[in-house]
Amino acid sequence: MNFRSLLCVVLLLPLVGACVSQAKYDEMSTLAKTYQNELLDRQQYQHQLEAENTRLAGELNLYKAKGPIEAGYVSDMDARLAELRAMLSGMGQSSEDVTVFPVEGGIGYSMKDSILFDSGSDEVKPKGRELLLSMAKEFEKRPYRRIWVRGHTDSDRIAKPATLERFPMGNLQLSAYRALRVADLLVKEAKLSDKKVCVQGLGPNEPIGPNDSAAAKQRNRRVELYVLDAAGAETGAADAAAPAGESR
Repeated sequence: MNFRSLLCVVLLLPLVGACVSQAKYDEMSTLAKTYQNELLDRQQYQHQLEAENTRLAGELNLYKAKGPIEAGYVSDMDARLAELRAMLSGMGQSSEDVTVFPVEGGIGYSMKDSILFDSGSDEVKPKGRELLLSMAKEFEKRPYRRIWVRGHTDSDRIAKPATLERFPMGNLQLSAYRALRVADLLVKEAKLSDKKVCVQGLGPNEPIGPNDSAAAKQRNRRVELYVLDAAGAETGAADAAAPAGESR
């Protein structure tokens, strides 16, 4: 029975009166609502995919306008992605937990917040520490000019009293503290230069997409590392503008 047929059955139920029990009517009505909600969710997901496709097409056109992408850059991206996958596999971590993407003058890594932190916490978990130390070793294989650590949250306000007591300024403070924790680990434990590591706490202000579902909110809760190549743009104003050049 398809969705439309089910709705028709539900609409006709009151006409059969005593032939169908109230319990059966309620069951069919609930089932119809479930199918309707699933249909709406799928339609919403389709709209999101269409929007993402449009965005990616725009980025592709932008790259084409700038000229052909150098083969060496593409090869370097592929090599870094392969290194990341091998590293995650060795740790028993899913490659979906960390994504790699190009940024202006370098490369970006996005990590789900659940890998690094417990909910409402800025203490790096053991698995997260292991991941960050392994990533730092990969960073050192190539000359880099700057590493930006960027903390992000979803749009939900902090509700737990204990968490709110620790972060009275809300998500912005939480995201900044998390970025600081990651930067501190990279400097103190991974021994990266403190002169090359910077932080940003953006709270909910730069989401990947709308915070309209649990899955979408999970994607928005993340920590990003921007590794800017030594051969990139000049320091100074370019450093401050680098995160805004993210190609996502």
